[in-house]
Amino acid sequence: MADELSFRVLFVILYVIFIIPRGYYRFVKPRREKEETGETDRASVGRIQAVLTLIILGGLISSVLYILGLPLMDWFQIPQYPFLLRFAGVLLVLITIPLIAWIHRELDRQYSAVLEIQSDHQLITTGPYERVRHPMYTVLILFFFGLSLVSANLIVIVFAVLLMVAFPFWVRIEEEKMIEVFGEEYIEYVKRTGRFFPSISRT
Repeated sequence: MADELSFRVLFVILYVIFIIPRGYYRFVKPRREKEETGETDRASVGRIQAVLTLIILGGLISSVLYILGLPLMDWFQIPQYPFLLRFAGVLLVLITIPLIAWIHRELDRQYSAVLEIQSDHQLITTGPYERVRHPMYTVLILFFFGLSLVSANLIVIVFAVLLMVAFPFWVRIEEEKMIEVFGEEYIEYVKRTGRFFPSISRT
């Protein structure tokens, strides 16, 4: 079996490949200037966003410490960790890479790193959004969980699980905002789609 350094290098490579399409659509691809059409409930958004930010920062810090191979992180390496779990983690991450590129291509200039409704905002219901309302979050959950499996580090895994638990609370606020803006159109969209995965009954 390869030593831990090899898995750290693999961890970095997978992360870099994944963020390339995200970085392109966020920083490289030109975006038209748009204005928000309304205000969000900043109190409730702020609380959940603060929790999400802490979890993401915790996951990022623990990942960096793992990559650096600091002795502190050795305490949290799971002994006799099955190689198959690491292999499954690699497969999960590899699956998410074309999916994240597809999602960003479908969103195009409507992609935003924050919760906002733009002046010419349209409800996207094509591509990955045809059957799933929040494929972006699905991919992020699978990506971070896959990476955590590759690390075999308890702290990294814990933060990935916390992110999986926190995302539905954030999505609930986002959907309330979408109903407020799109009304019946979004309600009908909800009826025929799944939140994170395609709904078999609705399909």
